[in-house]
Amino acid sequence: MSLLFIYSISTVGDPRPPQLLPIRPPPRSYLAQAKQRKAAIAAAVELERTRIRIRENWETYGFRFKRLPPELQLMVLAFSAEWPETYRALVLVSRYMCHATQRACIPRMPVTLSTSKQLSAFASLVQRDARVGDLVHNLWISPLRREDSSLAYRILRACTNVRVLACDAWTLAATIANVKPTRLRHTMCRDLTLLLRCPEWESAMNTPHGLLFLRQLTHLRVVSEQTVPRELPLDNLTHLSYSTRRRPDDEDIERPWALSDRKIFPSLRQVVLTKRCGPEEPSAQKVKSKVVLLYVSRERTEMEMWCDMAAGQSIWHKASKASPVPKKPA
Repeated sequence: MSLLFIYSISTVGDPRPPQLLPIRPPPRSYLAQAKQRKAAIAAAVELERTRIRIRENWETYGFRFKRLPPELQLMVLAFSAEWPETYRALVLVSRYMCHATQRACIPRMPVTLSTSKQLSAFASLVQRDARVGDLVHNLWISPLRREDSSLAYRILRACTNVRVLACDAWTLAATIANVKPTRLRHTMCRDLTLLLRCPEWESAMNTPHGLLFLRQLTHLRVVSEQTVPRELPLDNLTHLSYSTRRRPDDEDIERPWALSDRKIFPSLRQVVLTKRCGPEEPSAQKVKSKVVLLYVSRERTEMEMWCDMAAGQSIWHKASKASPVPKKPA
């Protein structure tokens, strides 16, 4: 009895702390595992049902183009209609496919109108459907006959969203400069190619709408140096191009007057001079830091040069890839 009492007292008074057993994490619930397996099985079943439903719809109704997102529809049609035959086939499928194909392709393609047949057909098209005129972004319009000028005026008035424009001075003045609306409608145009020589075109454009149109231009291409405007301020023009017959070492090529006239061209950064040549000449030479001499084959027309922009090969793009003129040996 005394020994038991002494052992109890010694145990209670032991200064060492009691040893703590490690806490083990609770075992994973079998119920949670069962729920996960059930959810995975349900997802697999739903996926298989979706596959079966898609396969049955395809076998019954075929591929539904309208179910694609609008952006994907435009991409598919734009790549599919790169050939004229494919474009004509797509616009004949249905009214919906016709409008979708036009919306995808017309803003990308260069529209060139010169003959009476082309002008008459396109004028009838924009008259029937005004949306076609709004889709045109790249327009070359140059009537070969004076009798077709009214058709050209009507077409250009309908194409108010044009970005890149090529036309003669009379069409430009009659359609944009001398218009009755109180505000300028062709506010998206930034690139102008002026065709044919017209000494009085500056006076024709010296109107409120004409000046607003010229001030918004950033790229201007004219057929000759004599057509470059000298009295109309072009505040935002950064690129100017015209034809020349001078040699690369000519002083007028190395220092064109347009770069020194900061009053008329305060923002001008580059002058691209085009010169007709044979196939043996280089494509482009950088005469100075802001002057590029671009050689063009004599067989290439101005319209063909303008249409190259649809393939990303405009004169501005070619000028940006110009190589420096080799120095003459001492």
